[in-house]
Amino acid sequence: MTLIPVEEDKKTISERFRKAHSFAFLDEGQIFVQENPHKTSKSPEFFEYFKTLNIDRIYIKELGYKTFLKLLELDVEVYLVQEADRWNRIKPDTLLLLTMDNAKEYCSLGHHNKREGK
Repeated sequence: MTLIPVEEDKKTISERFRKAHSFAFLDEGQIFVQENPHKTSKSPEFFEYFKTLNIDRIYIKELGYKTFLKLLELDVEVYLVQEADRWNRIKPDTLLLLTMDNAKEYCSLGHHNKREGK
């Protein structure tokens, strides 16, 4: 199953992952949106919840490096959305798979050390 963090309108891809208002779930052609019950939780509590979702991949606009490492540890593929603002406009062939080789280039490196221009 694929997860996409979304804003309150349930269509715009959120710039945040753990703190996203809701999550869009894509599973075998079916799409449903559910509010994120752990948007104010600390990281350990959030990831305990996340493990129960059975997510294989995430489509994300922005992600912290430590969060990327945690997702990698959970065997979740992370794809960077670079050309769409809404989840229904994502073109899979334009997504960038984040790996250990490119994650430091594309992930923010901490809460106070965001990529330039943010």
